[in-house]
Amino acid sequence: MSTPATPRNGSKRAADTDRIQVAQLLTDAAAQGRLPMTEYENRLTKAYAAQTYDELAALSSDLPGAMTTPRGSGPCRPAPSTLLLAIMSGFERRGRWNVPRRLTTVAFFGGGVVDLRYADFTAPEVEIRSYSVCGGQTILVPPEVNVDLRGVAVMGAFDHSVPGEGTPGAPCVRIRGFALWGSVAVKRKKRKQAAAG
Repeated sequence: MSTPATPRNGSKRAADTDRIQVAQLLTDAAAQGRLPMTEYENRLTKAYAAQTYDELAALSSDLPGAMTTPRGSGPCRPAPSTLLLAIMSGFERRGRWNVPRRLTTVAFFGGGVVDLRYADFTAPEVEIRSYSVCGGQTILVPPEVNVDLRGVAVMGAFDHSVPGEGTPGAPCVRIRGFALWGSVAVKRKKRKQAAAG
């Protein structure tokens, strides 16, 4: 009696963490000038639609740090503090950082910027609770991220839509909260292409 063949690691179904890992690898390559922006966007769309590990590996095989074994739902790097607070001051979270599953931002007589364009998502869904009282906040999201906005404004402004559509399978950012005599603005913004050097 023959034993069924064991499926290769590469044919294993891809997990959300695998897709996010490859997306970050592609983002790094584009930022370093290793991938032209059109090729980056094409590969990124395919990465979020990938069903197996083989498909993901093929998208990153020619890049430094390419995946060689399935990592499945292995541990992510620890996420930073889940609270950003500005009281008569300001906060900025930009560049490369780990986005936690839940993030709370508060601007009280102050302002803040949360830039997700170069951030590493540690989960397929992220919830941001933004509160602005006599202050303002701006949240920047990359083109592929899906956004779900639901906030309340009293004598202020809370964005209820963001132009453009995300990519199916890409992380979803759910933004909740309120603005009292203040504002919460959400904008889609492309990443800057680094000069090849």
